[in-house]
Amino acid sequence: MNYSPCLPVMVVALVFFLTDMVDCIGPSSGNQTRLSLLTYLLDTERYDSRVPPEYEKNVPTKITIRVHLLSFDSVSETRMDYSVELFLTQEWRDERLHFANQTDSKWLEVDSKMMNVVWVPDVYFRNEKSGSFHDVTVPNKFMHLYPGGRVVYSVRLSLTLNCRMKLAKYPLDTQVCPMLIQSYTYTTENVVFFWHPTKPMVFDDEMTPQTELPQFSIVANKTDTCETTKDSNEEPTFACIIAKFTLQRDIRYYIIQIYVPSILIVALSWVSFWLDLEAIPARVSLGVLTVLTLNTHGSTIQAALPKVSYIKAIDVWVVSCLIFVFAALLEFAYVNVLARRGDKELGMVQANGCDPPKMLVRKRLTRIFSTSGKAYNCKDVEASTTPANGVNGEMNRHIMLDGNSSSRARARRVDKISRVVFPSCFAFFNLVYWLFYVYGMDNKKND
Repeated sequence: MNYSPCLPVMVVALVFFLTDMVDCIGPSSGNQTRLSLLTYLLDTERYDSRVPPEYEKNVPTKITIRVHLLSFDSVSETRMDYSVELFLTQEWRDERLHFANQTDSKWLEVDSKMMNVVWVPDVYFRNEKSGSFHDVTVPNKFMHLYPGGRVVYSVRLSLTLNCRMKLAKYPLDTQVCPMLIQSYTYTTENVVFFWHPTKPMVFDDEMTPQTELPQFSIVANKTDTCETTKDSNEEPTFACIIAKFTLQRDIRYYIIQIYVPSILIVALSWVSFWLDLEAIPARVSLGVLTVLTLNTHGSTIQAALPKVSYIKAIDVWVVSCLIFVFAALLEFAYVNVLARRGDKELGMVQANGCDPPKMLVRKRLTRIFSTSGKAYNCKDVEASTTPANGVNGEMNRHIMLDGNSSSRARARRVDKISRVVFPSCFAFFNLVYWLFYVYGMDNKKND
């Protein structure tokens, strides 16, 4: 049998050709070891992690994002921020990592040491103040590769995010705190973000939104998309999605620590209206003590709040309570002046030998207490138990001398009126205050 001398050369060439074809189309069909498959997929000579999957095409890579909240740690009014711990999970399709029918595994798990050779989206949190990755005991992140080219990448983060709060209704306020997720490098021509269609925001099983925070309850959360730029120019635009958390403040702490003590201090100032006119030291001490106590109480409240230029609900409450307490102190000063005036009237009558127990009828006060300093003349006064007629067409005025003058009687009458007016006005203020700040004020949430 004759063999052509070129036959061995042709066989060798055919073997090399088939080997090159296998390298081009990937591992052969059938069961492959995970290591060999990962080695092939992540070979730097065939996979370039520096560019997105669709970089050479005229379509952007679609990134689906899901946030799994592990904890909602704190909300600070003074720093205008809040802290969260979460799993950030991203999904996208990379045709360069397609390995259908190459293995029986449903997915390939990529170790953290090999993730650096896989392209991942350039996600960052736009309103972040500070953040950190978790690496105890190993970096808390994972990556799964699926046969169809789908990539799932998740990382654990602790973040402190900015939240611009409106405190006009503090502490009866409801705040809306955003979480902005944006692409830093790639514009919407290369990368776009979408929330997960069914579960964009997931709360951990151990997390209870209604009781997670000591002073707030997470009553709602909303996810949406947005487009943004990095400067004032309209172009280019970057992929952006946003989540909003509605936080309702729990008023019970403030009722116990602020409102009830203030009400008790204001009510304590009303005790002065039931004290005798002669109890001057007690009434002065009570009035000054309540004013100073309420002023100190208000200063303690303001120390825990940011210095804002507008008036807050708590400011209205503290100032109004201080006005009520100060008004009670002024009321005592007024009745004390009336009582002293009445004492002078009694002293002048008794100095002229008049009988105090009787009701005396006199002419005009200018006729009795002359500006020239003359003593009261009992001859100008007629004793009578009935109203007297006018003298020279003028109506007579009466003065009670049985231990009380008209001024002292007026002072006691002011005290009696104050016992009703002050509590009534304070109750009316409470009604207007709570209706206005709970129901009447504009409840538009901050964006």
